Amino acid sequence: MDIITCYASGPNETICLALDTAIVRWDNDDHEGPAEVLLVFEPTAHLEINLVLEDEVVIEVKELKLKNQNLIIPGFVTKLNTAIDSSGARTQLRWRPSKEPIIGLGNDSTEMETLIFHIFNFLEVIGVGRSTEQKGAASRAIEQFTLGSREWKVDLRSLFSTKDVFETLSKQGGYGITHIGRARRSENSLFSGATANEVLKDLRLFFSFAKGNWCEFLSVGFDNYETKVWESWSSPREPWRSSLSWFDPHHTDQLVRLFPGFFNRLDDENWREAIREAVYWYILSNSTHGIDAGIILSQAAIERLSFEYLVNDKRLLKKRGFKDLSASDRMRRIFSSLDIPLDIPDSLQATSQLAKDKDLKWVDAPQALTEVRNSFVHPDHKSRGKFKEATYEMWNLGLRYLELLILRLCEYEGTYSNRLEPRWVGDVENVPWI
Repeated sequence: MDIITCYASGPNETICLALDTAIVRWDNDDHEGPAEVLLVFEPTAHLEINLVLEDEVVIEVKELKLKNQNLIIPGFVTKLNTAIDSSGARTQLRWRPSKEPIIGLGNDSTEMETLIFHIFNFLEVIGVGRSTEQKGAASRAIEQFTLGSREWKVDLRSLFSTKDVFETLSKQGGYGITHIGRARRSENSLFSGATANEVLKDLRLFFSFAKGNWCEFLSVGFDNYETKVWESWSSPREPWRSSLSWFDPHHTDQLVRLFPGFFNRLDDENWREAIREAVYWYILSNSTHGIDAGIILSQAAIERLSFEYLVNDKRLLKKRGFKDLSASDRMRRIFSSLDIPLDIPDSLQATSQLAKDKDLKWVDAPQALTEVRNSFVHPDHKSRGKFKEATYEMWNLGLRYLELLILRLCEYEGTYSNRLEPRWVGDVENVPWI
């Protein structure tokens, strides 16, 4: 089947995900009425269910059930209005699910052949391939590329509306579907709803690692008769913003090269949690909500990956030996093992100047990173508050090391965008180990 768009919506416009009959219970009685399942973007993105009951409802509603979907949704009432007139009572009720995603159709055992996922707030990429789509007198370029691993083949493309969506997001912010993807088994065999959930987690990590902040999906599964059999509802985690990252939007070949190694690591049960945790911390660190916190988080992620590689994977150190090393020595050990340079880059002027201080004598980047981090986490640190001029540089340096470490562990060989060097979009360099 072709990649099909299942949701038609402009940026920040409410999306109707389903129409159903909802049942709520109170006083040991069931009351039902027509309901809409909505993805709403104001004031923040969230799922909600709006229903109308020909009855008077009290606020102590604990549970809502979608009748046709046979789906019970835990949550809470956010708004309740009851009007009483000569014809009786009529209640409008707004329900907020307490957790996401919600499997709105099908279950873990549902089998499907194709998974369609709609991506919110990705990047305006130039594809490896390009086609043209015509609507009336208007013509748009459709950017597209294909990712492949041992288990999965993923096709991604922009939409006719993508250019307009990015223009709106850049002016107003918020949320918009920018791309659509299709995931299938490499041999086109069927897979279950449980497997779909797992591959969606991994795809979210992959595209979020590329962008540098969270990308979320709305997803629909189809069987080999092209019938919709499965659906996952969720809301985007954060509104549109641009971030620095290793990925250059003009070089989608970088995603093509990374995908197999990234997914191979996630398929390895010994590495799965380490990679998931490291990317999660990377996204938090890269959010810029707090640069000092970002420095701490990026080094926590580096340490997590270092332990997995040096102790569990390559067995270069025992647990006790790893623990006995200083934080900077742990960094030196893994960076040296993976051909990642240790020198403080010349472009970091404030850090380079501090390194020459006779009281500091920083010999390399791992020492600089750990000294700055220690000044944040130890209240009695002798240099607490003395590295303010280098804090932004240290934040970027830690993130660059984390990016390179993840790329290297995923056996990536290609170009990347060096966040430490001021560049135009499209300017890239080779990773240091090739």
